[in-house]
Amino acid sequence: MCLLPSYTSPSQSCLLLNEGTSYLLEMRSDGLTLSSSDSHPLFELKESILLAQGTLDDAQQIHLAYIKASGDFCYSVILPTGHHQTMSLGRLDIRTQRFDRLLLFPAGKEIHIFYASSHYGLPDVWRITHLFWNGQTWKSALLGEVVHPRYPLYHVLMDSRSNLHVLMMTFLGSRSVLLASMFNGTFYLWSKRQEVLTIPREVVDMTAVITPQDEGHLFWAAKQPASDRFEIGHGIQSKLNDFKSTWRIDAPPATNLEGPLKGLGAIESQGILNLLVNINQAVLFQVQERSWKPVLAHSGDFFSLHIAQKAERTTTYTHWLGIAGQEAPLFAQELSLVRTASLNGTPQVSVHQDNSLQVAPHEKNLPQTTTDGIDTQAISGQGNSLACTAQAPPPTTSEQTNPQETSNDSSSSRHLSLIFSDLKESTTHITSNLEYLSEKVNSLPEVLELLKELKTKNDQTLNTLQQLETQVHHIQTQREVAAKKGFWQRWLT
Repeated sequence: MCLLPSYTSPSQSCLLLNEGTSYLLEMRSDGLTLSSSDSHPLFELKESILLAQGTLDDAQQIHLAYIKASGDFCYSVILPTGHHQTMSLGRLDIRTQRFDRLLLFPAGKEIHIFYASSHYGLPDVWRITHLFWNGQTWKSALLGEVVHPRYPLYHVLMDSRSNLHVLMMTFLGSRSVLLASMFNGTFYLWSKRQEVLTIPREVVDMTAVITPQDEGHLFWAAKQPASDRFEIGHGIQSKLNDFKSTWRIDAPPATNLEGPLKGLGAIESQGILNLLVNINQAVLFQVQERSWKPVLAHSGDFFSLHIAQKAERTTTYTHWLGIAGQEAPLFAQELSLVRTASLNGTPQVSVHQDNSLQVAPHEKNLPQTTTDGIDTQAISGQGNSLACTAQAPPPTTSEQTNPQETSNDSSSSRHLSLIFSDLKESTTHITSNLEYLSEKVNSLPEVLELLKELKTKNDQTLNTLQQLETQVHHIQTQREVAAKKGFWQRWLT
């Protein structure tokens, strides 16, 4: 019987992010390596790996789940110091099944792991499995099945209340249906699966993201009938943890893109939704003036870089691209993730807010891609472009200096003298400025005391208003009850 490998590429990278902390998980055919931002390896495995996924928790611990080529399913918790503990989750049947889309969500003492496995006799049917550690033992649940010829289309989101939301897209011959189910983090129960969206086309890829306000966003790529082109759809649910809130289809980011589609990814950063569409070039879409627009496009040698982002109260997994030659996510500046050089010259990832707009010279002539009549050649001036600027090293003592350089040095010396002269004049006002600031600082306690008194009075006023509102509501209720009674009952009761 032949071995059925996973659809996931045996060589991939995953960037684990949590605010200013980052780790890089690299998976190869001969093993995997988890390294810190200074390229120091924290965890290594010298065995062939089929699947691996990692994430960070609030305590900056690294959680790692992986499936070995032998079928062993393992889970490891790794400290920033490199100390780790590993637990075996059993052995999977990798000879008759394929495995893909491995996700994990640590929530305090609880651990959630999801993965998809192909059906024994129907390779296009994928089963979604949930493993749950409640602090004492592991439990398993089958969430459902989806149909897709290449890879399982499902996504998992965790809201601010630690409730899990599974979104599964399945193809039913003429239409694609989105199935949703929620895991209650308090009672440890899955809700009944429901059809929440119907798309009258074949969906070839999907991704999802949740905001800190628990607003869910779903993006999908659907084929146009009898064409190689496809559209990008967008669905929204205003409150994922509210049963009264339902999914609705919003304006599509693009309706006429030329294929083939190579990948779809979405990230929420600094309150901005970022959508990556990888076709013959990588295009970044953002919302501008209440509509989706392509803001940047890059062509080049990219590699698959998955991103696991632990943000405020939420965890997001998404497919992304990396820049060849450096382990940096594509459109890093637009995502507020800028690679900065460390002291030893190794690039690091840091969170950075950059609202300036600039265009790299090599991005002025972008390949053309039609997005609803929009030419991406015109979008290069609307956003940032990630460019690396090479700086020449300082000259050594062995290098010769020509007369032109000598004159430049003398002019620079005169310029510095003028600067120091201006600084000397400006320092004469520092003393008076400090005295003025000292007087203001001395008055701060009085201002704070006044603010405390105002807050106390404001609280008393609010309390009085609440009592008055309660009394009014009580009187109104009594009147409504009396109005429903008969004439004699009003007087006898």
